[in-house]
Amino acid sequence: MIISMTGCGQSRITREGMTLTVDIQCLNSRFFDLNIKLPRMMQKWEHQVRQEIQHSLIRGKASVTITLAFEGNTEISIRLNRTLLRQYQEIFSQMQEELSLTDSPSLIHYTSLNDIIEVEKAERDDLLKELLIQALTEALAGVKSMRETEGANLAVDITHRLDLVQEEHQMVERLATEHRVGDLERYRDRIQELISNVSVDEGRLLQEAAILADKHDITEECTRFNSHLQIFKSYIDDEHNSGKRLGFLLQEMGREVNTIGSKTDHVDISHAVVRIKGELEKIREQVQNIL
Repeated sequence: MIISMTGCGQSRITREGMTLTVDIQCLNSRFFDLNIKLPRMMQKWEHQVRQEIQHSLIRGKASVTITLAFEGNTEISIRLNRTLLRQYQEIFSQMQEELSLTDSPSLIHYTSLNDIIEVEKAERDDLLKELLIQALTEALAGVKSMRETEGANLAVDITHRLDLVQEEHQMVERLATEHRVGDLERYRDRIQELISNVSVDEGRLLQEAAILADKHDITEECTRFNSHLQIFKSYIDDEHNSGKRLGFLLQEMGREVNTIGSKTDHVDISHAVVRIKGELEKIREQVQNIL
């Protein structure tokens, strides 16, 4: 079963004056690459969140944004960061002494410092974690559903192109068989033409022609190419992740078709090889987006 690496999912849950939103965007990537943004009060669960996301997404470049909003009469606490206040006070005193300043910092100076007065909404860990896991699970389910839909579309396109490749390959095999009958005689005549002024034994002439014909024979390459093609097709319906394996098989198919193109001296086979390479390149672009 082909699954795309591209997908997105979102979930929003509101409960007891809190709204938690999880937004996931996934793109294709050779490896797993996760960028996650968490509210400060949820950062203690970041490791668990990362593990859950990686277990679900497996591969791809994922951007995950988690936001938390409070509404209504949510409890709020305000406190003074005394440790930080004393540090500021010491620094102000040093500045006053160093610069020989007569004025001392006033209350306005201290209240203008945003970090010494901390406003915190009451943290209800059990409820927050429950909302986080639920929203994350729903968002990941959305990504999975979209990936499967995209994968099904990819499978249709790839299967169509594989059929075209197979048709071209069957043509190559048929042409190679048809040409094989006349190749030996053609090579024999060509060698005889080149050494027209030299007396050569007919048996030796046929032997050299056979050697030349064997160098241009593409039977083994066609057999291996067809084997790779059939395995590739079987992987499309495989339950396991198949992107990397499909990429490897495409490389092997590319090698075989390149060898066929370099060995043949028939224009019609060369043209078919060009068409096969064109379809393989289109398939390769699609495979890069498969999980």
